[in-house]
Amino acid sequence: MKYRYIPACVMLAAGLVCCIMSIVQRWDVTYSLVALIIVLIVFYLLGQIAAQVIGKVIAEHEEMERLEKERLEREQLEKELEEAEETSAASEAADNSDPTEDL
Repeated sequence: MKYRYIPACVMLAAGLVCCIMSIVQRWDVTYSLVALIIVLIVFYLLGQIAAQVIGKVIAEHEEMERLEKERLEREQLEKELEEAEETSAASEAADNSDPTEDL
């Protein structure tokens, strides 16, 4: 939805350039209108293609960021679990030691 106006903007910019060229070069009205129609159709199609490519690239980028975030969260969780296991193992070792040895 974000890229909905790309084809229209590309088409209108190309149409403006075509109109300015037809006025400056004093083209016949029918010739300039035919040229304008062709330019508008071609650049609308190019704008559609550009919008789809941009949308696909951005969607892939967002998916990659989401996967990277999940991977980092998973690594953080694994690290916390390892630390918890080490802490519990150390506390068990301290609990299992003979209290008479300290005396």
